[in-house]
Amino acid sequence: MADDVQQITRVAPHPQRSGMFVVERDGEPWLILSAARVAELGIVAGERLTSERVAAIERASVLDSAMDTALRALAARPRSEAELARRLRQKGLAEEIIADVLARLRQLGYLDDRAFAEAWVAQRRRFNPRGAVALRRELRAKGVASDIIDAVVGDEPENDLAAARAVAEKHWPRLQRLDRAVAERRLVGLLQRRGFSWAVIRQVVGHYVGGETALDE
Repeated sequence: MADDVQQITRVAPHPQRSGMFVVERDGEPWLILSAARVAELGIVAGERLTSERVAAIERASVLDSAMDTALRALAARPRSEAELARRLRQKGLAEEIIADVLARLRQLGYLDDRAFAEAWVAQRRRFNPRGAVALRRELRAKGVASDIIDAVVGDEPENDLAAARAVAEKHWPRLQRLDRAVAERRLVGLLQRRGFSWAVIRQVVGHYVGGETALDE
């Protein structure tokens, strides 16, 4: 039975991935682990492996791979915790591994739904204005908790009014060349799709169209 005991035969830096190590078992490539994980687990060449030790090292490798996937996803664009969890599930990772990765990312400050929601709303208001209704809908779709949405989006009509005016100002030069009724209808539809309330739409349309509008009937 002694001949069946597995052994770590080599631990060497990965040739292409900085900070990662290739661990060989019985002369064959086995796993890729971070330098921190190799040090944490005390992995050295010559170690004879028990089944429990194999399981622990393999789990650590899965965690490192999952963390790498998560960090790459966050580097591509900011994500909510729920979005990142969905991404990891798509990779076939177990819920236990996903929970550990999310907890570690929160600890490192890389995952913060409040900060994510604030950045999302600020980006929308600056580059692609939306009303509170649309902002709430978008954040809910990204899995952000209701209390965070309430705190970040708030209920300040002046924010919606300013955003709606920005949308109208951008599109009005084109719309004003149309028949008045058509221009009004298209402006209303545009603001509706952006998630603005009827009160805000009525005020903005009245400003640009002028006089009595269909919304006043």
